[in-house]
Amino acid sequence: MSILNVLVAFLGVFIVGFALFEWRRLRRLRQDMELLEERTGKKINDHLRATHRILASYHVQDIDQRIALLESAVNDCPEAFNGQNALGFAYLEKGETQKALDAFTNAVALHPLEKASYFDLAFAHLQAGNTDLAVKYLRKALKVDPTSRADLMADKRFAGIVDQV
Repeated sequence: MSILNVLVAFLGVFIVGFALFEWRRLRRLRQDMELLEERTGKKINDHLRATHRILASYHVQDIDQRIALLESAVNDCPEAFNGQNALGFAYLEKGETQKALDAFTNAVALHPLEKASYFDLAFAHLQAGNTDLAVKYLRKALKVDPTSRADLMADKRFAGIVDQV
């Protein structure tokens, strides 16, 4: 009987210890979840602010103001959809081809499964006189999205090189 009492006591201590361990683990998990929620909320907020600036930039006529607005958007949230692409087109409009190429390259790196990023990078290379690189990126766009061939054929920017793709 004494042995049974000792075993029950040890079992009770074990259960209390296990409960304490699990309680602490759940507290850490709750803290981790709260931190994740805070970070996610901040990321969503940053993304929304950047998206608003990107959309607002479409109505800004002054190219330098548009570039400044787009740069602030992509600096706050580089992965904001279409931010790098819009910045690239603004740089092209201003005549800064290398900066445009950099922006379009960033767009491809951030959104490697988005055919439009490859099309825009190809267009910038075509503007820079790099036909081979333009063809290369158009081929990558077709590899990413084989259904984009119709888009390519309809895109007048590539009329002179579409037969090379």
